[in-house]
Amino acid sequence: MRRNVLLTNTAIENNSMIGEKSEPNIEIPTDCLDEFVTAMKIGYYKEFYKQGLITSEQLEQLISMQGKLSVEKAA
Repeated sequence: MRRNVLLTNTAIENNSMIGEKSEPNIEIPTDCLDEFVTAMKIGYYKEFYKQGLITSEQLEQLISMQGKLSVEKAA
């Protein structure tokens, strides 16, 4: 299976042309970190479903497990 991958990243090219050598430092506030990780996991699960790696039942189960995990961490 061939994936469509952009071979050049203009943001990186533009930074290198300006002469900036350092990478930007992106930080996620600690109070948002759990929500961010949960959203990323759900995004991966949806992509797995689109690629046919998991079934719709498995997708629903994985998403529901993420909701339960966030409730447990809050308690």
